[in-house]
Amino acid sequence: MKSLELKKYGTILTGRPFGVQAFAELKNNLNQEAVQLDFSGVISLGSSFGEEVIVPIAKNQNNEIKIKGAISPVKACVTLIAFDFNIKVDFI
Repeated sequence: MKSLELKKYGTILTGRPFGVQAFAELKNNLNQEAVQLDFSGVISLGSSFGEEVIVPIAKNQNNEIKIKGAISPVKACVTLIAFDFNIKVDFI
């Protein structure tokens, strides 16, 4: 499983336009292999950014996603996004 590091986009990930931009870069790493998102070093995640990155990746993986290295505030945001979009999340 390939791991995509989100810290390269910063430690505070907010804003829908920034999420769209990040996903445009990340989607080049998507293929038939499942990926996990690595939030190590990220201290805050906004729902707008998260929706633009997490939702399309999860949809590409049967509405499932693995999240690595997420601290409590990031986990809380991911959990809300997962609930809103019916995504199964596995925090590792």
